[in-house]
Amino acid sequence: MTLKMYQSDLSPYATRVRILAHAKNVKLETVPPPGGSMKSPEYLAINPLGKIPSLDHDGEVLIESEVICEYLEDAFPTPTLRPVDPMARAKVRLLSRMGDLYLSPPLVALFGQLNPKTRDAAVVDKAFKEIETAGGHIAHVLEGPDYAAGGRLSLADCTLMPLFAFVESLLVPVFGRPNPLPEKLQTYFANAQKDTYIARGLAEMKAALAARMKQQAAS
Repeated sequence: MTLKMYQSDLSPYATRVRILAHAKNVKLETVPPPGGSMKSPEYLAINPLGKIPSLDHDGEVLIESEVICEYLEDAFPTPTLRPVDPMARAKVRLLSRMGDLYLSPPLVALFGQLNPKTRDAAVVDKAFKEIETAGGHIAHVLEGPDYAAGGRLSLADCTLMPLFAFVESLLVPVFGRPNPLPEKLQTYFANAQKDTYIARGLAEMKAALAARMKQQAAS
């Protein structure tokens, strides 16, 4: 059995999968997209969307990080990252969906504004407002203070923590603005990093981000 994930440590979507894999002790071979780009012909033959991550399990390919996480949860059910209680399980799915639909898009917009030489202030302002709004909605559902739902590590933490790490790493040092997430989410973010598997995944992502910023500064 081989599990190969095409990914980048910098991607919050790939980090989401890696946190789950760390927690389940699932061995993933992590490799960059072939051809040196997500849009290379070699990679588009694997994932026609041209996005990461993609999971190759013995020749069968899955795309979209949420689907990959759900698959790995089904394929490797112990330890489970789904709560037993139906309402808690529904909250986990809801929080993951809210992160993907409402928080992720403005973060993607900000990622395109890292270079101050080409930065569009209007795009940055709009993204900050959208993050603040999304954070308020997520805080309404999130349980906390240590985990998103169910009192232990779940698929919701795998989704939200890499996104919150991007908020902290991008917004404060790069754009020089205060964290727009509500206090409840900032407390959760600080506490959830005490989880060994979350901490490991975020450390990988932060190292990749630091390398990207160093490269950006040199260009």
